Amino acid sequence: MKNAKTEKALSSLEWAIAQSSFTPKQADEFTVEEFAKLANIPLESARGRLTRMVKSGMLIKRQILIKSHQTNVFKKAE
Repeated sequence: MKNAKTEKALSSLEWAIAQSSFTPKQADEFTVEEFAKLANIPLESARGRLTRMVKSGMLIKRQILIKSHQTNVFKKAE
């Protein structure tokens, strides 16, 4: 039988794990590399443009894991 303190610690741990779980890239999301390639611009230029678009509210950015590396993906803001 778990006591209240143990249950609270477990619920906090479960919450933290859920928050750090990365969902796969969705069909409407793209990476900086994909954007740069399609736009035919250098990677640094693509990164700058996407950063400005996120700051202006045009895009939403989140992090996912691709091949065990944390990667930013972007999608159009709704």
